[in-house]
Amino acid sequence: MGHKVHSFLIALLLFSTIFSFLDPSTVQANRTVVVATDVLNVRETPDANGVIISKVQRGESYPVVDSQGEWLKIQVTSSKAGWVASFLVTESSDGARSTASRSSDGANVQILTDDLRVRSGPGTNFSVVGFLHASAPSVQYLEENENWVKVHSDGVEGWVSKEFVTILAKKKKKSQPEPTESTEESEGQSATITTDGLNIRSEPSTQSEVLGTLTSGQEVELLAIRGDWLNISYDGTVGWIHSDYANINEPPSGTQASISPKAEATIKVAGLNVRSEPTLNGKVLDQLPQGTTVSIISEKNNWCEIEYDNGKTGWIAGWFLEKSGVSSPTPSQSSDGTIVIVDDATNIRSAPSTDSKVILRADEGEEFSIVTVEDNWYKIKLQDGSEGYVAGWIVATKGNATSIKRAGAEQYLSNRVIVIDPGHGGRDVGAIGAQGTFEKDLTLRTALLLQDKLKAAGATVYMTRMSDTSVPLQSRPQMANYHGADIFLSIHYDSIDDTSVTGTTTYYYGPSDQDLADSVHSSLVQFTNLRDREVRQENYLVLRESMQPSLLLELGYISNRGEEITVLSGDFQERASTAIYQGLAQYFRGN
Repeated sequence: MGHKVHSFLIALLLFSTIFSFLDPSTVQANRTVVVATDVLNVRETPDANGVIISKVQRGESYPVVDSQGEWLKIQVTSSKAGWVASFLVTESSDGARSTASRSSDGANVQILTDDLRVRSGPGTNFSVVGFLHASAPSVQYLEENENWVKVHSDGVEGWVSKEFVTILAKKKKKSQPEPTESTEESEGQSATITTDGLNIRSEPSTQSEVLGTLTSGQEVELLAIRGDWLNISYDGTVGWIHSDYANINEPPSGTQASISPKAEATIKVAGLNVRSEPTLNGKVLDQLPQGTTVSIISEKNNWCEIEYDNGKTGWIAGWFLEKSGVSSPTPSQSSDGTIVIVDDATNIRSAPSTDSKVILRADEGEEFSIVTVEDNWYKIKLQDGSEGYVAGWIVATKGNATSIKRAGAEQYLSNRVIVIDPGHGGRDVGAIGAQGTFEKDLTLRTALLLQDKLKAAGATVYMTRMSDTSVPLQSRPQMANYHGADIFLSIHYDSIDDTSVTGTTTYYYGPSDQDLADSVHSSLVQFTNLRDREVRQENYLVLRESMQPSLLLELGYISNRGEEITVLSGDFQERASTAIYQGLAQYFRGN
């Protein structure tokens, strides 16, 4: 009897110890942090000399259970907690994603090299949309993943390799914050105040000096708009008020005369993307077939804001429109700016065709003035004064020149709905590597990189988990069924008792999924250089219960020490996510 009581007490103690970690009272307001350096030491005590009890990797997220000065105590496993320096992690309390992401508010990027390529998506397979230099005065941080940073500078927005930048916190002047929003001028408009005691401030900030107050019903002259703030003039005072407490009035009827009537136009290419903003980096809202008639609302930098399908609006590239009744850029249009050669030995031709004579081979970094644009080719001025042509989709541009982008893999992924399932998560760590790597962490790293690439191509992506959380097995394929996904992908890493086994394996359930499996697997073998363990049919629940074309990918054996080291590297993660991206594009191209 005494033995049974003793055993019961031990079990009760273990139960309460393990599940106390899930009690919100033991976790600091459900705080979660993400590791923001490649390898972070977890120490037994909150000081730099404390004994190292574990190591965690960049992008991994952990709950905070205590804090002391500049140190945070994190729960590494159900039985192990330790201290890390707070400046080497970032807050992730919303669980949005487990990469070391910072908010775009108040962060800039320092460029560490000249001629840094800015790409339309996070990967070398995406087109170059511009260049940045170490002397660039202001490069705004937008977001990041493990290997790439999305930035905005001087009208250029895209992704740059994280290897060549440093992310800086923006230093704000007291009562004079640096605006991250652009300012739009407003002519002839007014606003009506909707609350009493509204402060007029010297700057668009609640910390700036109060210049006066306004009462409900007063009408003020609207000078400009910056984000959530209105620049106004009232009774000789010019300052800023918050837009939440004012209604912008319609412009006087006299100003309407400057607005051009809508013009009709016809799309002259197949599958033209409708975007959220007048840039190739804008979110793809829709895709319109050749011959579709649209109404032009406005134009900006050779882009047209259109109305289609009884009220839908968006932006399309104006050079793919055939307009009627309005003046518009012709197939051969003058263009300001220059082109920059991206690759050595780029062909400069005598005419805008790949069949024409090569008159010069230009090297990376060379720049040429643009004369005109003809059928997606730039006519350029050469050093000797003569002219030549270069394909617009293989060079980058500077100045006001229109970027030309040849449809690549993204044309097959745009508007596709894809559900990505990073295997395991939470208390389910999955396979454990030879050096202690958790499968759940690797699957999330790969999934997040893949997600960013697919979204940059215009796909709609859903993740079964975005952080280190538990997701019931049955719920994973159900998410794909619910969203009517085009593809369901479950990402895993393998393990086996025989530590000599290596390689990548792709599993599918039904015969209708084999084409998808062949496309993705072939790409994985090509990009990752792992041993080909072939495509196999298997009765896994996540495949069987999915009503969509589905795959389960095993991206290497972490039970093999060498392969574990390989798949942990950022280089492998980038190649693996690119391989899946390209494999999906290849599948959709043929289906």
